[in-house]
Order: sequence, then C-alpha cells, then structure tokens
Amino acid sequence: MISIAKPYIGQKEKDEVLKVLDSGMLASGPKVTEFEKLFADFAASPAAAACSSGTAGLCAAVAILPIPKRSKILTTPFSFIATANCILYADHIPVFCDIDEKTFNITPDTVKRKLEEDKDIKAIIPVHLYGQAAEITEICEIARHYGVYVIEDAAQAHGATDNGQVVGAIGDLGVFSFYPTKNMAAGEGGMVTGKNVELLEQSRLHINHGAPVRYQHSMLGFNYRMTSISAAIGICQLERLPEWNKKRYYNATKMNQAFAGLKGIVTPFERENCTHVYHQYVLKVEKRAELQAYLKENEIGSDIHYPKLITDQEFFVNNGYNSAGLDVAKSLAEQVLSLPVHPMVSEDDLQHIISTVKNFCK
Repeated sequence: MISIAKPYIGQKEKDEVLKVLDSGMLASGPKVTEFEKLFADFAASPAAAACSSGTAGLCAAVAILPIPKRSKILTTPFSFIATANCILYADHIPVFCDIDEKTFNITPDTVKRKLEEDKDIKAIIPVHLYGQAAEITEICEIARHYGVYVIEDAAQAHGATDNGQVVGAIGDLGVFSFYPTKNMAAGEGGMVTGKNVELLEQSRLHINHGAPVRYQHSMLGFNYRMTSISAAIGICQLERLPEWNKKRYYNATKMNQAFAGLKGIVTPFERENCTHVYHQYVLKVEKRAELQAYLKENEIGSDIHYPKLITDQEFFVNNGYNSAGLDVAKSLAEQVLSLPVHPMVSEDDLQHIISTVKNFCK
C-alpha cells in the first residue's frame, strides 16, 4: 500500500534522541532553545516559542491577545477543528466566512466584507491550507486598517511563501505543527512565531505556566512546553525540510501534468508569486467515493481533508452554528480527495498513482 503519509525518522534523528536520553535533560532544555533559534531563522521571525503541539500553540496565541473576553475571531470553516477550538478555549466567539473555490483559503475580499459588517471582530485566523499560503500579506494590510490582530495557522505550511516572504511571521503571530504527518515532524510539537515581539514573549510565558523565571508567575499560563526529545527530532527534520519540500513539489507537478484535462477531476491551483509546499495534494473529484475505492483496490492510500465543515460538527451544531452562507466550503467538503505526495513516494509509486487515476477517469 502506498500510504497517504509516511513519516521518516533516519539514523541522525535516532542518534540525537539517544544523546538527549543519555544527558538526562528530557524536559524542555537547551535542545529546545536551539530548535527555537533555528526555526526562528527559518521563518524569518524575530524569535520563536516551542510548544507541545500545533493546537497548544494556537491556544497560547489566542489566549494572550489583548482583547476583551467574548470577542469575535474570524476564521475558516474548512480546516482541522483546532483552528476554531482554540478560540473557544480562550472564551472568545468563532465567526466563520466562506473560502475561495480554487485555493481553499479565506480571501482578502471576504475578510474585508466581514470586518466592515461586524465591528466586534477583534482578530483573524487565516489557515494556509494544504501548504498553500492564503493571501496573507493583503489580509494583514486589511487587518491593520481595521485594528484587528492576525494569527496565521501555518500548521500545514512549513516553508510556504507569499510574495517571497515565508509564512508565519507576516501576521502578528504564526503557529506551526510538527505532528508526524506534517512536512517536518518532531513526534509531536509546535512552534509560535510572528512579527509582534511583545505577543511572542507573552506566548512564551503562557506556554510555561506564565513564568518568566522558575516559581515566579506573572500571568495565567499552562504547561504547553516542548520536550528535548521532540526538539532533537525537530532539528534534524528542519535540516531535511528544503529537500523534502522540493520532492513534494516534484511529485505534485508530475501529477498535475499527468492529470491535466482528465474528465471528472480538477488538479490543485497554485497562486502566482507563492511557493506551495504541498502538505497535501488535493483533487476535486466528481465521483469521490468511487475513486477512493478504486485507489484502495490498487493499493494506494487516500484521505479526505476535510469531509465535514467545522460548523457542521456535532459540538458546533449543538451550540447554534450551521453552514448557511458557506456554500463554497460546503461544496468542496463533498469533492476533495488527497493523494500521496510525501517525499517517501518513489518514482515507481508516482507512476502507479498516475496510471491508476488515469485508468479510473477513462
């Protein structure tokens, strides 16, 4: 079976983890600080704060925003549920807007319209979905005009760019995930970046029980710290990331070329002046269930990211949400299908995927 995701842990990762185990410094320590500095440089961020997961990073980022409780925060309904749950955890109110049918992301026009309609929106969480940057530069310009904060959900976009600028430090804050299926992994883990140095430092405090130094707590916080074991893996994976992203792009390009013009499927759209890092390779498919079954028969993994909008999840429905006005997102949830694109996909695997999809479309 060609898996939809296949994390790679090499000998270097294993050796570095053993060094951490031998050191006895298993919790957050110098190795985490090293990872933070390296990732800050990678993301062109003034600093970075490591945490235990992407979700933890989002929770910390939202929790430290200097906005009144029960403020509204605008985001997308077409994402993993953590994008919205972090808003609720901070006692704020998620507000959802529709997405672009080509990029799967929220757009500057929609953001501007929502901010004009609702003056109670105090922040925006755009998601760089599937590895393609949202129009984040323009969204941030709009946000500054209306005086609202921007937190980039970059959990799927390690190395993606918008107009030549790496995502994660274009907005006030950015959050990355190092879950095993991501473009780079750390077992588990996350990282908070951003251009707003004050908010970055507040995030760092929140991640560490609100303590600038041991046993002195200046604000409410939680234990969202990253372990040294995760940091050791993350450092190795960060070194591999540029080559892995190139391989993802190569695989995606080959599939785009092979699938162009096939009946019943639409290949991913790439925005101009951007770098797409293809966390997922996502087709829009007319006969999704049939194609997914055919792929499985031919030993090819696939997945649906995401089969249901956040607003249609039981918990959100029970709290008064629905998908009214989210027609594009609703339609896409019924069409999208992810194929293997990760760097462990071999040339033979790639040709098998291509020929199988072509055969189905015939």
